[in-house]
Amino acid sequence: MKKVVAGLAVAVISSFGSLAMAAEGDAPAVRGNIEIYGQAKISYDMIDTGTKSPAADDTLHKVSTNSSRLGFKGAEDLGDGMNAVFQVELGVNLDGTQTTVVSSVTPSPVTSKTTDIDKITYRNTFAGIRHKDIGTVLFGIHDTPYKLSTGKLDLFGDTMADYNAVIGNVNGSSNFDLRAKDTVAFLSSSWSGISIGLSRSVTGSESNNNGAGNTNLTSASVTYDAKPVFVTAAYEVHKNGYTSWDSDAYQNTGAKIGAGAVFGGTKVGAVYEKIDDDKPNSDKTRAALYVAASQTFGKETIKIAFGKADDGDNPATKTGATMMAAGIDHSLSKRTTVYALYAKTKNDENAAYGLGQGGAGGSFTPAAGEDPSVVSFGINHSF
Repeated sequence: MKKVVAGLAVAVISSFGSLAMAAEGDAPAVRGNIEIYGQAKISYDMIDTGTKSPAADDTLHKVSTNSSRLGFKGAEDLGDGMNAVFQVELGVNLDGTQTTVVSSVTPSPVTSKTTDIDKITYRNTFAGIRHKDIGTVLFGIHDTPYKLSTGKLDLFGDTMADYNAVIGNVNGSSNFDLRAKDTVAFLSSSWSGISIGLSRSVTGSESNNNGAGNTNLTSASVTYDAKPVFVTAAYEVHKNGYTSWDSDAYQNTGAKIGAGAVFGGTKVGAVYEKIDDDKPNSDKTRAALYVAASQTFGKETIKIAFGKADDGDNPATKTGATMMAAGIDHSLSKRTTVYALYAKTKNDENAAYGLGQGGAGGSFTPAAGEDPSVVSFGINHSF
């Protein structure tokens, strides 16, 4: 880890030698083929946990990092419309959130200890080849086409009201809308507004797991994006226990369609999703719907959203939920926004859908049957 950090520090310091700052209010400009970029997203959250236990703390106050990031990317011209492309993007916890890791120590016999460390994670990090008229083939860590397909319809993305409280989420487990490692992907250029995405993750293929087969994920999407209309569809297959609740014996699939439109300062969008556990009478099989709208007035944007997850197929459990959110954004500049929002999730008896669940540190998962809500004040700055 120390070598990785040292290497990144050298890269950053070396890049500063060729960094030219643009006029005030503009993003930094970088000479050469390296671009340094990032987003600082942080909020102060006041959470009503919705607990039904009289002994439990029913109010939480916290500072959340909502998918803040630091990235390095670039391209090398290969001629004939071809470029070699690369990107290293890190998720950074501005709030100092820590995680517990277990490490082995010597001498023998080996014992374990826990250590709190600041959490830095890889986001989309890859190398590949891009053709301006065809698209990009990349290898590394990347959002699946399934995740990318409807991302722009999430008007509360990377906040405590993120649509992943319902979409890509089954009863509090976000097993779809993934950023997959060990990925090979093709993301096409736009052909008269139409684009496609294909990816395959072969996580688990590094060793023999003595199972029915190596874990893998296959994801695909097709999108039509020509203002004012946006329409997309995506499909994803998990095999051999790819995620935490995927069964080795059953294939798990997700399918969704999304549509949106922009008319001046008005945006509307909707997503319908069906996740299938493929196991008979599974409470993990469920349908979900999300709708959202926003209206901009000068520097203010008012936003509302509603989501609903149906009960699973198991008749013995009630695992449905609804969520709603409302908020207002105020633009301080073209790169800086402050916001306030309110969101609430109402769970059925056996459901544990939460809040946010889309960003590092910016989420809350309740116990089954509890109804959490949040008032959040935040700032987003892009550089």
